Amino acid sequence: MHIGEFSRICKISKESIRYYEKEGLLKGSRKENNYRVYSKKEIRVVELINSLKNSGFTLFEIRSFLNLYDSDSKCKEVQIKLENKLLIIKDRISELISIQEKLNKSIQECEDNPNKKFCNIVSSSHL
Repeated sequence: MHIGEFSRICKISKESIRYYEKEGLLKGSRKENNYRVYSKKEIRVVELINSLKNSGFTLFEIRSFLNLYDSDSKCKEVQIKLENKLLIIKDRISELISIQEKLNKSIQECEDNPNKKFCNIVSSSHL
């Protein structure tokens, strides 16, 4: 199928398709007239890309998944990558909780001291 139909089926823009090709995530082939053509396999690849993107994976990380997808990799290799990403996400959640606590303390200080100077709150140990 050509890029227009592929774009409609995958529900992504032609620009995204071209970008994924440029980044090595998607490998469409070309006809003699230089038109891009795609198979059902590429539809599954785009579905995988979208799924991983929606799960917080970067394009760099997605590329490594696609390398596994194209090879005879075992689920254990995928599991390791997923577990590593989960650790990164858990660390980020901890960081965000800490930031949230600091912001809540600063907000409470503002509520308790509405006439206090702004710079005193910013320079406090809460932020």
